[in-house]
Amino acid sequence: MTQLLFMIRHQLKLMLQNRAAIFATISAPLLLTYFFSFSADGSQQKEVYVADEDQSAYSAQFMKMIQKAGHIKVTKVTEDVLKTKVHHQDISFGLLIGSHFEETLFSGDELNVSFIQNEEKGDAVLTEQLIAQQAGALKKIVRDAKVISRTLHTDGKQAAADLLKDIQGHSAVNVDRHHVYEGGQAADRLIGFLVMFIWFVAVQSLRSFIDEQENHTYDRLLSTPVSYTAYAISKFAAAYLFGLLHIIVILAAGTFMLHIRFADHVFAAGAVLAACSFALTAVTMAVIPFMKSQKQFTSLASVFIAVTGLLGEAFFTLDAAPEYMQMLSLFTPEIWAIGAFQNNGGGSMQIVPLSLFLAAGAASLVLSLYMINRHMKKNG
Repeated sequence: MTQLLFMIRHQLKLMLQNRAAIFATISAPLLLTYFFSFSADGSQQKEVYVADEDQSAYSAQFMKMIQKAGHIKVTKVTEDVLKTKVHHQDISFGLLIGSHFEETLFSGDELNVSFIQNEEKGDAVLTEQLIAQQAGALKKIVRDAKVISRTLHTDGKQAAADLLKDIQGHSAVNVDRHHVYEGGQAADRLIGFLVMFIWFVAVQSLRSFIDEQENHTYDRLLSTPVSYTAYAISKFAAAYLFGLLHIIVILAAGTFMLHIRFADHVFAAGAVLAACSFALTAVTMAVIPFMKSQKQFTSLASVFIAVTGLLGEAFFTLDAAPEYMQMLSLFTPEIWAIGAFQNNGGGSMQIVPLSLFLAAGAASLVLSLYMINRHMKKNG
């Protein structure tokens, strides 16, 4: 055991020597998260074209709610202009507020609003959902105002106007920029990028197995009194600890530098990432015996990691993607790690990914040790 710990310590020292690579694998997920979440979201404001045929105080209030809820720029145009822009594909969709919007709002009927579009496009789905949510919120406010007016025997429209004015006044507060960054899409992206680069760390840490075969160090290692299986386990353990170190540093940097809150259940979420790192390191080690050269290993691994990052929603969500792509995403580690942190990372949400990562890691580790012993017997 003492000899194994000494080998692990020696392997960690070798890995820590490449400070430039360490800086790159720590800073890259943080920079990618910043550019894909905060920088892009802050510099690109979505624009929605609206044709307001009602021209009432409530249609105006509806447009204000859309602007505030989604940081959306509302551009008012006529119905003809709106339909022309959609027809010419200048815009993905437009919102038409019908001439009886106020009437349907108070009558309880379906609101006289509609989306003008040629076909449903992925980039407009989330914006349409946000607009629909605001329409529902406005309808609920008016319904509550009607209940209040009946109780107090006052005018319903005046009660609704007063309630909207009161809500608008209380919502007009300055939001601390730090809180804008908490959770949500930024947290999902950082977790996705973190998993990608933890896999890169495993690849860079374990590629020395192939280096040793190419420079004939492997033959000399077999002639030493140290068990090569123990030597392989020490490399695996060092690579795993090296990955854990990256996870801790990246999560701490994301919390204090980007002000991201990942989950309320920190220890459970941390256990998922530790299990994920274990699985990725073990899978990488299991693949090594099938690689013919270090160049082949690093190039194939880089492509594979990039593809899993794209399918695993590290860069963007697949809500509007084809169903087969959403099915393929279930085979990526990123999607399971991100899912464990969503909705504040409740304990039940982490059972499945934790189990999957531990099972995949254990199976891959057993396979890799079997392949190493088989290779040794073959050479012996």
